[in-house]
Amino acid sequence: MVWFHCNQCFKRRGSTFAASSCGHIFCEACVKSNPCTVCGASCSYLAINEMKPQEKMFFNDPVKLIQSRLEHMCQIVIFQQMQMERVMAQFKHKSAELERRLKEVTEQSYRQLSDLQRENADLKKQLLEVKKETMELKKPLSQWRLSPGQFQTEGTQRMSLPVAVTSPVTPRSRTMRLLDQLLQFPAIVLFMNTVSVAANTLL
Repeated sequence: MVWFHCNQCFKRRGSTFAASSCGHIFCEACVKSNPCTVCGASCSYLAINEMKPQEKMFFNDPVKLIQSRLEHMCQIVIFQQMQMERVMAQFKHKSAELERRLKEVTEQSYRQLSDLQRENADLKKQLLEVKKETMELKKPLSQWRLSPGQFQTEGTQRMSLPVAVTSPVTPRSRTMRLLDQLLQFPAIVLFMNTVSVAANTLL
């Protein structure tokens, strides 16, 4: 240490050096009692070889001290950087996983949309077919309403629809049956006889 010397005689070598409480260094020969021979302040003296570590640090080489501090600081920086890299790696992994899941969901949504579009197209086609069939069925119905009993087909031929079935009884036979039923009552028979007698009289 080029700066180390006795502040009184500027001696750099000696068996024993002491430092005063006022911040001056003295060799064994220059150590005096109070006051300090340099500044005149009342002080006490402590031998350098008897100093504690926190006091000896003032006599350490500052370059070596800085290097040791820097090495310690580098270890701290490396440790913290390693922790940050682990956190960043976790975030990157999570982000990649989320992107993968988002891609899967997007592709699945597109597939479902495509299926729904095809299904919608098929339903529209079926609806058009049903409408066409309905229109074809409405044509004969409308013609039948205009002429019950007959309707015009697509060609020139006319077809007859079934009519209500009637009894094969003729009007005369129906009348005779009604008379037979009336003759079963006595009053009606008497009336008919009276009418017959009156008719014979007139003739």
